[in-house]
Amino acid sequence: MELVRARLAQCVSQFDIFRFLREITGLFGFRYFLVANRPGSAGGPFSESVVITSVPSEFTQKCEDVATTAVNPLAAVIRETSVPSEYRFQDGGSLPPGVKALADAARIDADVSCWFVVPLYDPEHGPAAVSFMGQRPAMGFTESAELTLYAHLIHEKLREVSAKPVKTASPLSDRERECLLWTAAGKTSVEIGQILDLSEHTVNHYLNNVARKVGAVNRTQAVAYAMRNGYID
Repeated sequence: MELVRARLAQCVSQFDIFRFLREITGLFGFRYFLVANRPGSAGGPFSESVVITSVPSEFTQKCEDVATTAVNPLAAVIRETSVPSEYRFQDGGSLPPGVKALADAARIDADVSCWFVVPLYDPEHGPAAVSFMGQRPAMGFTESAELTLYAHLIHEKLREVSAKPVKTASPLSDRERECLLWTAAGKTSVEIGQILDLSEHTVNHYLNNVARKVGAVNRTQAVAYAMRNGYID
């Protein structure tokens, strides 16, 4: 546990949290992770909930499609439970409606057959959750308790990192700054889109806006200018 705390203490950006979450996800035998806040309504867009995730964009799009015709899986589960829960998608009819909607979306990915959800509370956004998806045996009590504790620590660190103020007044919007931060971390537009649940076109739009605002001719120059002026860390 002290090792986990030490690793988290070294995380200074969302990219650091993303990388650490991906490591924890694999350590526990899962394939993807997803951190989410509760959306405004049970039928609201799936993407409205997502804070950070490693889930492929085609999977989240399928969840978006399911949510428009049924119920947002994240909204439903976060509303329905306050304790860590593991769902096995093969249980079919016995699944709660929200989980069944996610199970339907998961059919496009053979590596996803279970979902472990840790409900949390975000002082700014209210109910939230850190969850993990993949294909692995059912979790035991000790393993479940350990991953639940990790989820709480990671979510707390993510809130801390996300709340850090920009050093100087910035002309960039929050989304423009996020896209630029991931660009500085070496991510492509496609990868940034998967992380932030945006299309590649939208990511390019934000980055083009950044370049225009700071008078840069390319992304490298935009990153350098933003770091030099304290717009990003």
